[in-house]
Amino acid sequence: MTQDNKHDNGANLIIDALLARMSELDRFSDDERVIAGRELLPLDVVVNDTGGFGFVIEAAEYGYDDNGNKRWSVDFAGGVLMLVYSGKNEAVRTIYETEEAAARAYLAKHLGDKKWF
Repeated sequence: MTQDNKHDNGANLIIDALLARMSELDRFSDDERVIAGRELLPLDVVVNDTGGFGFVIEAAEYGYDDNGNKRWSVDFAGGVLMLVYSGKNEAVRTIYETEEAAARAYLAKHLGDKKWF
């Protein structure tokens, strides 16, 4: 980030803090534990099954499907909505440590120069 970037909205500082939080609280998924579904917490940096990164604004149960499986709504920054089923928690999960650089680049690209108005 350069100081002369007139479109800087401060998002890079927030992205760095989100990633530091992931490390400090041991919120990264790994080979032994995938953090998904009801284990997601607000501010977790996540990836969906198509490779899109974001961070959780809210994760909440919202009902049941026809088979009685609980449905979860996960709201990402940027307005992306993913539905997470108790039987398919892999749809969205916290990032692996090895995905940290890619997540940072993605978030910086998509949030780093945004203006809200």
